Amino acid sequence: MMGASVLPAILVFILIFMESQITALIVSKKERMLVKGTGFHVDLLIIVLVGGISAFFGLPWLSAATVRSVTHTNALTVMTKPNTPGEKPGILEVKEQRVTGFLVAVFVGLSIVFGEALRQIPLAVLFGIFLYMGVMSLNGIQLTERLQLLLMPPKYHPESSYVQKVRTLRMHLFTIVQGVCLSILGGVMATAAALAFPFVLLLTIPVRMLLLPWIFTQQELQTVSV
Repeated sequence: MMGASVLPAILVFILIFMESQITALIVSKKERMLVKGTGFHVDLLIIVLVGGISAFFGLPWLSAATVRSVTHTNALTVMTKPNTPGEKPGILEVKEQRVTGFLVAVFVGLSIVFGEALRQIPLAVLFGIFLYMGVMSLNGIQLTERLQLLLMPPKYHPESSYVQKVRTLRMHLFTIVQGVCLSILGGVMATAAALAFPFVLLLTIPVRMLLLPWIFTQQELQTVSV
């Protein structure tokens, strides 16, 4: 059984690694102007160390929890107030501290103690909360913004770096490529091949590293890949 567990262990490792990297990229993107952005590297190191120790004792692994982390960061983000009608608010600062993150971890741990009380919450309520958190965490993700730009005339595009540095058609082409890859991943998850999802996810790496440089320039890829 120890030998047979190697394959599922590799799958879990791929998922946790990719989730941690994607979460770090989303949370620490340049638009947030984080002062202590390197702290996420320490977080990833702690996740690796605690995950390795937990495995020896049969304890749950830690993960970046993308939806929870992005929602948490959005809650700590202070937005500017528009001065003119139609002006979109921008990011003023992010309240970088460890207190709320620590409290979130404490309450997650206490959920084991309050298991009986939590079971009284209807599943529909929980699904509603998770759906709300998932939808709200889409705010500020470049892919979501570029998908909206597909249906927006160029004259109404925001003054973002990927809009100014990349031509509109090239930007839309990259968005379509990402949409196709996302659709393939979603299709795999909806079939009996869902167990192979981590391997299919890994295939996006050679697509990004080997295929896309033949279509886009390095500047375009660095601008729209965040």
